[in-house]
Amino acid sequence: MRLTIADRGRAAVGPGPEGRSRDILWPASFPGTPQARIHAHALAVLVVITSVCAAYKGFYWADDPQVSQYREGLLGPAQAMAAPFGWMAVPLLLMCAVLAGALRSWPRGPYLGLTAVTWTMSALATFVLLLDTSLTDDSDYCTANAPVDPVSGNVVALCLLAALAAGSLAGWIAWVISRHRARPVVLYAVWLAVVAVTVVLTLAVPLHAAQICGASGIG
Repeated sequence: MRLTIADRGRAAVGPGPEGRSRDILWPASFPGTPQARIHAHALAVLVVITSVCAAYKGFYWADDPQVSQYREGLLGPAQAMAAPFGWMAVPLLLMCAVLAGALRSWPRGPYLGLTAVTWTMSALATFVLLLDTSLTDDSDYCTANAPVDPVSGNVVALCLLAALAAGSLAGWIAWVISRHRARPVVLYAVWLAVVAVTVVLTLAVPLHAAQICGASGIG
């Protein structure tokens, strides 16, 4: 048992000089610990969904004076964007714990219980977050003109692709800087953080620039 745990621990240390490019550019693959991959991808999905909702919360109604008057400077958008992350904090932390358990081979019984609770809470919290964000698209927000959708699905998809590319590039840079000794967990953390930040930044630009409350933008 100790040898098995030690082998899995060494597998999580890093891909080493012989590591495959796929494992470096896509750290969620976790080479040597396939049992962690599904949880790593689930955590990534939760982070991306939360980041997209945060961008909409912070910048979707920026051109409506009735809403924007309460968001002077950067403090207002920051508070609005913090709300989705606050709502998803528990599911995100639980998924991190499940991922850590998969990497460290926690006792099977408690781990399965934690996994069931985590996936259930994640599904419910994601549903509520998406529902709450969709309710932001309400014509009552605009005080004069009918609201228009400034960001199509293609734009969102392009932002997500750009975020994934930026995350992969950041992971590769981290691997090179560490002289091929960066742990998969470190590469994954760098990749995930860069993806989340890039999603918010790339979506913030079209959302903030668009006239959501009509062409005149007067609300």
